[in-house]
Amino acid sequence: MTKFLFILCTISALNFLATQKTVVFNILDDGAIGDGVHDNTDSIRRTILRATDQQAPCTVLVPGGDFLTGSLEIPSNVTFYLAANATLRASDNASHYSCVPSMTSDTGPCDYPFLLVDHAHDVHLRGEGRIDAGANSPPGHLVHEYRPASNMLIPTEWTLPNCSYYSCRPKLLVVRYSSSVELTNITIMNSPLWTVTIVESENILFDRVTIVGDRRWPNNDGIDLINSRHVTIRNSNITTGDDCIAIMSHGPSSMFNITVENMNLQSTSAGIKVSAYERNSTGDMYDMVFRNVRINDTNRGLCVAPRWGTGRIANLLFEQMSIETRFFGLDWWGTAEPIYITGLSANAERTWTGLMRNVTFRHIVARGEQGFLIRGNTSILQDIYFSNVSLTIARWSNVSEHPSLDYRPSQEPQMSRANVDGLFAMDTNGLYLENIEIEYVEPKQYYYGQCLNISNVTQLIETNIQCRNVNFLTSGQTNWKTIDKIVIVFFFVILAFFINLL
Repeated sequence: MTKFLFILCTISALNFLATQKTVVFNILDDGAIGDGVHDNTDSIRRTILRATDQQAPCTVLVPGGDFLTGSLEIPSNVTFYLAANATLRASDNASHYSCVPSMTSDTGPCDYPFLLVDHAHDVHLRGEGRIDAGANSPPGHLVHEYRPASNMLIPTEWTLPNCSYYSCRPKLLVVRYSSSVELTNITIMNSPLWTVTIVESENILFDRVTIVGDRRWPNNDGIDLINSRHVTIRNSNITTGDDCIAIMSHGPSSMFNITVENMNLQSTSAGIKVSAYERNSTGDMYDMVFRNVRINDTNRGLCVAPRWGTGRIANLLFEQMSIETRFFGLDWWGTAEPIYITGLSANAERTWTGLMRNVTFRHIVARGEQGFLIRGNTSILQDIYFSNVSLTIARWSNVSEHPSLDYRPSQEPQMSRANVDGLFAMDTNGLYLENIEIEYVEPKQYYYGQCLNISNVTQLIETNIQCRNVNFLTSGQTNWKTIDKIVIVFFFVILAFFINLL
């Protein structure tokens, strides 16, 4: 039966590719064996080399089977196609991986990608199969230890040169200095480090992509965009331990025209993160749209948090979203904030002196164990808009600590113990709140704070703020609706008293 399915899937894939009028190179023709044990590194590299010699659009076919291999580089004009029931499995032999210079100082001078697209164009990864890099797959593989207190897996660090501790592992797919790269209808799983990294590239499309990583695995980000532009990520599902989508400046190139839409995200870190983190992060980041996104069972929802550099972050729109966040404990950055906006420096040597302005959140429904958090200074954090946003605060995790203000990594106190406010905003120039609903769900926790806790905010505009199960706003304005209710109740009590006297 298995052999029959293998033949059927291969025939189906070949028929599909034949309709595309392209030359097909089957890895079986170069001796690949799909038993999950045989090392296919040399045979698949031979197939890719034959495709490269074609010097015209062609397809490398991975048929049904389980193909173990070391690192591979996919050249221009190649469609890398995984048939149904095909698995491309990453080898854990460190000698099969080579250094590729990295832009990110936090992961060391070298990347060691399993799949590499470098200075290429018109590259496509497609098919119904999957790419599996083996992190805790099967259970225990590449795991150094398990920490039950934080429910975290500590990865095994590989014997690779020129990489930094805690990042000395291969990344699954790195696309660098390339254009017109598409990932379509493919599943990518269990990366030991970042799953898909796009560096200094443009015209990138993710469509109907599934990325799955163990929720207990640190640094297995779903998609990392680094100094790239004209990127669309849509109709996809991402589940990871680290950030699902991280849009990061690590250099002088600008990042713009980025669209993320119709997504399902789950993370033990952030669902979507926008940040700058490098000495030469001088490039601007602007014109980004995030819409129709569902973030579920996640430690932090939407995060805009530059920490190092001088660039400008502007014109970000987050709309039509549902967000659910819970507290996973202090070993993970974040304390269940559905929306988190901070402009701070990482430390005394790594400072951020850029500008963040015109960030809009509208038509968002959130439920979390922490409130919204905004923190910067009035010269670098400007014009933050909330419109038609509702937040329900409740407690349902089993973590012993209660959520605090988490600024990591930061020159400020890394953690600041504080009550859970509906909206905590501090040191901002221009905060606009329209049609906001905040509700604390019973039973009320001892650490619940105010509906709005706002200080040192210039140009504060509030319209139609509804708060339930809290007493007062603390934005410098009184909650007159609450006081009106108190006065009315008091009036009727006095009236009843005098009626009884009569």
